[in-house]
Amino acid sequence: MKRLMTIILLILILLFVSACGAKKVTHMGLNAEILEINTELKGFVVKSLDKDSILCEKCYISCESDNVYYIYADNETGETKDLSYNDYRVGDEITVDVNSVENGYSLTSRVQLITQRK
Repeated sequence: MKRLMTIILLILILLFVSACGAKKVTHMGLNAEILEINTELKGFVVKSLDKDSILCEKCYISCESDNVYYIYADNETGETKDLSYNDYRVGDEITVDVNSVENGYSLTSRVQLITQRK
């Protein structure tokens, strides 16, 4: 009986470890500055503003998906405002959420404008 319980426990541990390994990790709130805006492919070339960021020196952030959420938060009033892709400019500081960066390319689900606008 004791041996059966040990085997069942080991199987459960293996299942748990394998299930956790399959999940994607989302890196949220990576700070970056927009260097270029590609209107044809709908994306940004950015440089990281954080030390040791996965975005590296230059990274292309694709915003092609219709599910990308664009937002702005006013630091003085605390109000948030929905934006569109066309509201961003070269030199803007942003935060982006990405799952991974491969060969200087990444997909995003959220872009938040950090640069404060009046």
